[in-house]
Amino acid sequence: MYQLVRLAQLIGLNAVPGFGFFALHWTTGTVIAIYWCETLLGSILVAIRIDLHRRLTHKRGHYVTREARAILVNMGNQTKKVGTILSSFLITSLVFTLAEGVFLAVLLGQLPESEAVDPDTLRFGLTLTISFLIAGFAIDLLVIRQRPFFWIHRLAGGMLGRVMILFFVVYIGMAALIFFNAPRATVIVFMVLKTFIDIASELPESQTGEAPQWQLAIASLFGPSAREKFAAFARDANREYGTYAPEDEEQMQGVS
Repeated sequence: MYQLVRLAQLIGLNAVPGFGFFALHWTTGTVIAIYWCETLLGSILVAIRIDLHRRLTHKRGHYVTREARAILVNMGNQTKKVGTILSSFLITSLVFTLAEGVFLAVLLGQLPESEAVDPDTLRFGLTLTISFLIAGFAIDLLVIRQRPFFWIHRLAGGMLGRVMILFFVVYIGMAALIFFNAPRATVIVFMVLKTFIDIASELPESQTGEAPQWQLAIASLFGPSAREKFAAFARDANREYGTYAPEDEEQMQGVS
């Protein structure tokens, strides 16, 4: 039930700029500005989720030794400083999002008047977007104490994925505008990619390092051999680059 409600919330969130762009003919500038504001507020809300989940569950996965933000862990008569994933998430998401804002201002300033930001439409779109973001936050608060670290790990990863996509879209959008005068095509590509990442972040995923079944099902469309190759690729990638491990679900003792 939780995943169905969250999927409905994410579909509604992505439908706001999509419906406005295609059906109500919102300008490119307005839609991109809405996406940037959603990314900024969404990052802040995910950061709050991460911090609340750490304080409520004390799962081992939250604590690392290489991050900048330190907390105290009591180990007998010793106190050890470790960091949390919250600091790395905030640094990455906010730095990239604020940098995007600078280049976005340049991009919006180069748009023709017919594609510039419409203040009234922007306010309306942001009201709907913020409503869906807060609804998603409220839904998560109801279950956050019971959710595993794997859940918050995926939530943070999905948010960073959206930040990176917007980052490249802003830069590619500038190139598309300068060389091809086609900013709307860039927005459509971003809509598709962001919607896919949002929905994929709520689909079931294996915690064993194997590719999830829904990804294997897609790979199977290209034949059994493609399925096996993708499964092997996912297994190797998770082993080499994965940041989640089953022991991340253990509770840490003596943390503050």
